[in-house]
Amino acid sequence: MRSVRWGVILVLLGFAAAANAGTVHPGLEAEMSRSAPGTPFSVIVHLAEQAPVPELSRDLAQRRATRAETNQTIVEALQAVAAGSQEPLRQDLESAMRRGEVFGYTSYWISNLFVVHATKEEVLRIAAHPDVDLIEANFTASLITPVGLRIPEIERGPDGERGGLRGIGITPGLYAINAPQVWFELGYTGAGRIVANLDTGVAGNHPALATRWRGYNGQHPWQHCWLDVLGGNTQFPSDSYGHGTHVMGTQCGAGHATGDTIGVAWNAQWIACNAINQGVGGEFDNDIITAYQWFADPDGNPETVDDVPDVVQNSWRINEGFPGGYTDCDSRWWAVIDNCEAAGCVTTWSAGNEGPGSRTIGSPADRATTLTNAF
Repeated sequence: MRSVRWGVILVLLGFAAAANAGTVHPGLEAEMSRSAPGTPFSVIVHLAEQAPVPELSRDLAQRRATRAETNQTIVEALQAVAAGSQEPLRQDLESAMRRGEVFGYTSYWISNLFVVHATKEEVLRIAAHPDVDLIEANFTASLITPVGLRIPEIERGPDGERGGLRGIGITPGLYAINAPQVWFELGYTGAGRIVANLDTGVAGNHPALATRWRGYNGQHPWQHCWLDVLGGNTQFPSDSYGHGTHVMGTQCGAGHATGDTIGVAWNAQWIACNAINQGVGGEFDNDIITAYQWFADPDGNPETVDDVPDVVQNSWRINEGFPGGYTDCDSRWWAVIDNCEAAGCVTTWSAGNEGPGSRTIGSPADRATTLTNAF
């Protein structure tokens, strides 16, 4: 099976188009034109050669490949393209670092790209590299917090109980979306599945979530279950803001001690990344891409799939009011999202919190290229 899979991959890779010099996104180009010489910019450098993920996905679907084979095939193809094409640009970036024109860079395989911090002059030189396709501004974003949402601290009495809180059973919101019918008529409660969110983190000791963290009591290595990209070096899920905990509660919260069912998939295990906990308008630097690359293969082994989440929830966005030339239906996330989904991890996006007026949904939640992708 492995030789057949790689035979398909190698044939498809053979159709990669010859690379030409790249272009700079018009919004970024305009921003650079207004800046002083030597101004530093954080940019995403997309290489021209990309893994043929759509073709591989079609082949896998036609063969009714298992989720394990699908994940391994896609991840290995993405890694092979990155390993085989990034070295020339990497050498140029190293030379530019010695000249003081590049301040740092990170390479990725989830899409064949580099995130580079460099002077505007160097950004233009990178764009002329024959292996480069497109250069865009790096990420800035904000949370999507529901209007009127207040996330209180959990009050506890002397006996450790949650003061003044009573269980209400199944919440009205779950009834509104017919979740009980899915549980009791179809039998889907999240059992045997992993959900994830890309948010401000999750309070790992929250009573409605603690025992179903996948790393609980050392059931699995914490590195496969929690990704702290903010420099805190934490080995246990945390959330200093509260938003990500709220979102994970909606995904899979179950307060057994209080009789509350607040999550749609209350039997699922969960993992999380805290990349959004950086303050509204702050640069994401490499963190969003790092998170998606981790979600596609949390344990770093393409030959395993039991660590890969079935779904990743996203409650963040950008819009055209942000610096960097963003537009409605901005496409700079699409390749990373699509490749993560092709590897077997669905992405879902909050799109309704900021209404009710028209034109209020930000990107990538406003994407509508298919009925289900980036749902």
